Amino acid sequence: MRQQLLDFIRDHALIHPDDKVLVAVSGGRDSIALAHALHTIGIKISIAHMNYRLRGEASEDDASFVEAFSKELGVAYHQKIAWDSAPKTNIQEAARQARYEHFEHLCVKHSYDKIATAHHFSDKVESLFINLIRGTGIHGLHGIPVQRGNIIRPLLWADRSIIDTYLSEHGLQWREDESNAKDAYLRNRIRHHLVPLLNELDIEAVQKLGGSMDRLQADAEAIDAMATKAVTLVGPHISIDLESFPAEHRATWLYHCLRPFGFNRSQCSDLEQAKQSGKKVEGSQYVAVTRKRGVDLLVKDPEAMPALRIEGPGTFHHHGITVELRPAGSPDNLTSGANVNVTLDAARLAFPLTLRNVNRTDHFQPLGLDYEVVLMDYLREKGAGPAEIAETFVLTEADGRIAWVPEVQIAQWCKIEAFTTSILSLSFRRNGD
Repeated sequence: MRQQLLDFIRDHALIHPDDKVLVAVSGGRDSIALAHALHTIGIKISIAHMNYRLRGEASEDDASFVEAFSKELGVAYHQKIAWDSAPKTNIQEAARQARYEHFEHLCVKHSYDKIATAHHFSDKVESLFINLIRGTGIHGLHGIPVQRGNIIRPLLWADRSIIDTYLSEHGLQWREDESNAKDAYLRNRIRHHLVPLLNELDIEAVQKLGGSMDRLQADAEAIDAMATKAVTLVGPHISIDLESFPAEHRATWLYHCLRPFGFNRSQCSDLEQAKQSGKKVEGSQYVAVTRKRGVDLLVKDPEAMPALRIEGPGTFHHHGITVELRPAGSPDNLTSGANVNVTLDAARLAFPLTLRNVNRTDHFQPLGLDYEVVLMDYLREKGAGPAEIAETFVLTEADGRIAWVPEVQIAQWCKIEAFTTSILSLSFRRNGD
């Protein structure tokens, strides 16, 4: 088992030579085997145990057993008593949350690089059926991931028989949780009844399921990669073009695009079916907003970029933006225009100028028009979605009039005319462009 463990760790790059690993040990056979095996192959480990006090004296005995085991290995031991009194509902979920919060706390306090849990191949298969029964898509059909963040599962390749053999070969003792023998929990019912039935139907059924789950994981990763290509970043915001997807599957593809940002299938279906622009669906960190051809995600409560005050010509670097203003020569060899490099009639611009984010009250006289328009309406007519609008800037003169919307258009009132005598050349660049 030790060589297989080393190979699995190497193949998945789970642990680096200098990593300090915190091993979650309940005292059961799986976690005892994991901690012992990691220690014997030379991994720097410490042990963490959660005492939930749900089983009276047995819980205290578990804690004492794990502490003694840690001393035998000569590694640091951390114990946490979860609650003074157990939660009245959903104890399993509360226990899971409590232990991972504590493990993360220990990582910060003691500089542990990884948290190792003893989930193994049989757990992975059981999780498949749990997810199927509760309802899931492809991301719930490949079971437990090998790694999520700093949480690693080095035994995910090993079934129970391999773990039992290892314990026997090394004379290791463990604690048995009597609740594992009961059918009170769905996982136990699957373990005691469904998996044995599958083995009766086909002795290799569980191994074949494992292969199917590996292929499903590869499929899920491929879908994620394709969905990522449909996501465009506009500053801190996200924009998705729905017209790039087949019409009959747009809601599904939108879900795969938005799933990493906390949106569910129902929300994505609502967005895809919206008949009008501007429909909003709120997630925990983002607001999804429909536009004519797609969906934009706006960061909730973003920090507004402070305005940049420009007293005169020069080069200015401001929150990822570079703006340059310089006097130019004769109008004969310069042309006015829009986008990122423009020239304006300097005599009509009163300093200080101000670069700031667009807002709802802005009015603007675009080049070629003899009247003002609501700037946000103008941007929408140009095809800009919510994400692009949120990233739009305006340059105003001293009295507040908008002289330029960088990357969009200059104002009619300050364009270069035949009688222009002095010119200001301006450029706008987002750093990294």
